[in-house]
Parts: sequence; structure tokens; C-alpha cells
Amino acid sequence: MAEGVQVQGLCRFSLPCTGGFKKYHDSLEDRRAALYDPARLDARCLWFQRILLPGIAMQTDPDFTLHVVLGEDFPDPWRGRVEALFAEVPQITAHWRAPDDHRAICRDVLLSARDTTQAAVAEFRLDDDDAVAIDYVAQLRRNWPRLSRLAGPNGRIALDHGKGVVIEGHDDGRVALHPLITHCWSAGLALYVRPEDPGIIMDFPHHKIWSRLPYVNLSDSLMFIRGDHATNDAKTPFAAGVPVPMDEAAISGALSRRFAIDIDGFRTAWAALRGRA
Repeated sequence: MAEGVQVQGLCRFSLPCTGGFKKYHDSLEDRRAALYDPARLDARCLWFQRILLPGIAMQTDPDFTLHVVLGEDFPDPWRGRVEALFAEVPQITAHWRAPDDHRAICRDVLLSARDTTQAAVAEFRLDDDDAVAIDYVAQLRRNWPRLSRLAGPNGRIALDHGKGVVIEGHDDGRVALHPLITHCWSAGLALYVRPEDPGIIMDFPHHKIWSRLPYVNLSDSLMFIRGDHATNDAKTPFAAGVPVPMDEAAISGALSRRFAIDIDGFRTAWAALRGRA
């Protein structure tokens, strides 16, 4: 009887597609132009490199895959930049896709990578400006034996790590840090399914997943980062969270220890990008 857990994540990186966005565009060409705006790509590459990538590269359990999905026409010089970053992390698999339905692309990527020899697959999603703590994969695998007893008859259950930090990058170059506890945000939320299950993490709106299947929320450790800045597709729902009292030094230390993030280096790079250095 299979007992293991496969862990795979999905990151959509400025992917031109139909669906999948809250901001409306009149055509696919308008969406592509917005996504590939040079200033926007500079910002997204910075967040990916300095916020998302460190924690992924330093996972204490290296047995996972992060699927990064991009448009086949992702432009240079940014394509060269991200390809160099991908090459540094063996767990990253890049997928360069033609425009299509958002969910169809995600389904093809995730289902084609499922390992049918495992008892379950844990799927998570990250935007290119989000992050997870360095022990996130280990926690997903470690918690499965207990969660499996709570799963529904179809084998589905969600694990939500609800304690994290919003890193808010202002247009004037300032960076603010907001530690909080919340529930069912996209970063830090994983779905466990059987490998043969046709469902994927993107089939469940994260803020409503609690109404669709059993779910457990843990908030003992800082486990996620959400990036907040002008190029976000959706606004951060700060009102849905409860602030966690931490002084600036403690937050900076936690970002380094839990996410391998050099927040001072990020502040400097963000200010330079915004012309405020």
C-alpha cells in the first residue's frame, strides 16, 4: 500500500491566458501588454528573486517540485534573468506555454506531473511575489499521517498555515512589514488529494475552500509571505487578519531565519527600482 506524499507547487509568472485574473482586460493582447510592461517585469523579477526564491532554494526537505508557468513569448531580457534563476534551483521546472484557458494550463501542468505510486499529492500555489518558510515542504509531509485520518471519503483535505507576514512595497520606495494571523489566503494553503483525483489546487477558490472540503488551520509558526505592491492583481485583505505584535528587529530576524530573506537587501533594491535610493 502506498504511503508517501508527493509535494508540488504552482507559480504563474505573468502568464498571458484567459481567465485567472481579477483585473479586466478587453483582449488577450491588452492583457499581454499589461503583463509584459517593462516596469512591471522589473518589479516582478525583483520580488521573485529576493522574496520567493530564497525560501524555495533552502527547503529543509528538498523532495518537491515547483512548477513555474510562463508565456512562451516571455520577453528578453527578463527571460534570460529568470532562466538563470531557475538554473540555480533544481526543484524548479519551467513551463513556457501558449495562451490558453488559465485552468486548463494549470491542470495540464499539475496532472501530468502526478506520481501515481504515492498515497497522496500535496499541492500548493504561490504568486511570484509570495513565499513559504524553509520547512514548508517538510511540514506538508510530516502532517500527512494525521491529516489523512480527517480527509473526506474522496481523500481530499486542505492544510492552511495562517501565520505570516505581508511585505508591502510602496511606490515611494518604502517597505512596510505586517505580521498577522489569517485563514485561507493562497500562500501557505495546500490541498491533499489522491494522485488519480482529477481535482487540482486551482479548482478551489482559496477563500472558500473551507466550504468545499475538510480543512485544518495551523498558526504556530510563521509560514507564508504575501507581497503587496502596485502590480498585484488583487488587494491584500488586511481586515481579514489579526495583527501579531512584533518589533521591526524581530520581524527582520524571522524573515532571515524562517524564509532566508535579506529584508535590508530587498529594501535597498526596491528603493533603487523606484528611483528612491
